[in-house]
Amino acid sequence: MELEKELEQFRQEAQRLKAGRRSGSLPFPEALRAFAVRYAEHTVAAGGTVTDAAQKLGVSGPTLYEWRKGRPAGHRRPKPGEKSAALVPVRVSARPAAVAAVELQQVALVAPSGWRVEGLSVESAAKLWGKLGC
Repeated sequence: MELEKELEQFRQEAQRLKAGRRSGSLPFPEALRAFAVRYAEHTVAAGGTVTDAAQKLGVSGPTLYEWRKGRPAGHRRPKPGEKSAALVPVRVSARPAAVAAVELQQVALVAPSGWRVEGLSVESAAKLWGKLGC
């Protein structure tokens, strides 16, 4: 019964945060997000889905999924061509030039029927392709 009371309080607060905005809402406080995640876990454990929980909470499914991952709603990946402010760790390793050159010269020939020949040079692949009449 206590969970239902908290659910109603959450819904009222969510409505308040959404009021007066054209799209989206003000950021939800951590305590509200924590309750929503707890409610989603309870719903899933009872045989429901995260989408069911989101509908009862009055938030979108994607928002609840983000909260379950520990990210605030609105966290998004950059669109193609858009620069990201986040730093990403990169590991650089040396690659022998001879290995890279051999890999660039080798191709794989794949027929429409599914058979495959790998490790051919471009010239060898072209000759085989011609002989097979493809």
